[in-house]
Order: sequence, then structure tokens, then C-alpha cells
Amino acid sequence: MTSTQAQLQVIHAMFVNHDRIKRTVENLPNGIRTVTESDDPSLAELIKKHVAEMGSRVGAGDDPRLPIESDSLHAIFRDKDKIKTSYETTDKGVAVVQTSDDPRTVAALQKHASEVSDFVQEGMTALHTAMMKRGGMMGGGMMPGPMMMQRMMHQDPI
Repeated sequence: MTSTQAQLQVIHAMFVNHDRIKRTVENLPNGIRTVTESDDPSLAELIKKHVAEMGSRVGAGDDPRLPIESDSLHAIFRDKDKIKTSYETTDKGVAVVQTSDDPRTVAALQKHASEVSDFVQEGMTALHTAMMKRGGMMGGGMMPGPMMMQRMMHQDPI
């Protein structure tokens, strides 16, 4: 299954409003603890929704196949059975703890947490950087604009 339009709208809203999101990451010896929140109640609800949806997708092994996905996120989907996850909803967002006994999975969790923090810090700039890393260059060396990005995120993988 690929990402739904509603999920993409949530992701887009978080990128556009990244400057109103606060995120902390604590690397644990066996995983991570993240807290992602916003003082904006509607954005806080989007954070909660996104985390819940992605948690369900990981649990089901249902990789959304976004063009911005990294190797670490693919590893999380692949090694989902090696990960223990707990969520705590806060008034302003979500705290997540993910742990594993597998060192490679721990490294993937920590790398992905760092990548998400980059998204929160840099917004659309980080999105474009991620797309470039994943081969998002268009013919002629141009970056995809918002319309092309939207089309790319809606395409099913080949």
C-alpha cells in the first residue's frame, strides 16, 4: 500500500509549519526517546495523528514508499519485529520510546530520529535535500517544485 492523500496532507502541513514544532531526541543505549510537540493545538493533533498512523504502518510492515524515505526508515520497516515501541500522548504532541536488542536496528532508529529532527528544524529545505539524496534530481539538474513534488509523492512505485 502507498501513502494516502490524507497522510500526505498531514506530512506536508508539518513540513510547512516546521517552525512551530519542537522536538527533542535522546539516544538510549538500546534505542531512542523522542518528544515531538507544538503549542498550536491543530498542529499538535497532526503530530499525534502522524505518529499513530506511522506506528500502525510500521507494525503492519506497510512501507508508504515516499520519495524522501531513507535507508534507515526502510530498515525500520524491514526489522519491525526487532523493535519495541511505546507511545505517550501529551497535551501538545507525542513522546515515543523505541528500543531493540539488535545493534543495527538501534543504529537505524537513531539515524531516522536524527533525520526527522532535520525535517523539523529545516522544513522544506530538508525535504528537498532528502529528495536529492534519494535521486530526486529532475532532467537538467533542476529540483522538483511543489507541483512536481506533489505528483511524485502520489505515484505508486514501479
